[in-house]
Amino acid sequence: MAFSVNLLSSVAQCDTLLTLKQRERKDLVLRLTTLNHQLDNWDDVASVEAELTSTNTFITTMGPAIAAMPAGDQKRRQENLLNRYESRANVLTTKVEDYGAIARLERELERDGVAAKIDLLDALVAAVTTRRSQL
Repeated sequence: MAFSVNLLSSVAQCDTLLTLKQRERKDLVLRLTTLNHQLDNWDDVASVEAELTSTNTFITTMGPAIAAMPAGDQKRRQENLLNRYESRANVLTTKVEDYGAIARLERELERDGVAAKIDLLDALVAAVTTRRSQL
């Protein structure tokens, strides 16, 4: 890629740009490392989806049964159990959304975009460094 580095007219301009772009590159490398780590450790979402299905089945089945129970300790215990299952269903739903196939594809796209930007920054830094040596 061709950069208009001939517009840089002093070593100070080159140094300023190099400092900024090297800092930006460092941040991008950190982001790339994080994305690669996430993708390398991606959970199998199928087991989470199966657990969510069974949890939702329990909630659907037990809700009416608990409502029909007479007031007392047993009903209170079952209501508490149902509340725990509902909380678990919320957690599992979030996990499926955060670690599903679409989320993985989005992370892969972001990873590839970050890697491409790092390559562009490297090319720019090389061009500015060459221009700096010419000044």
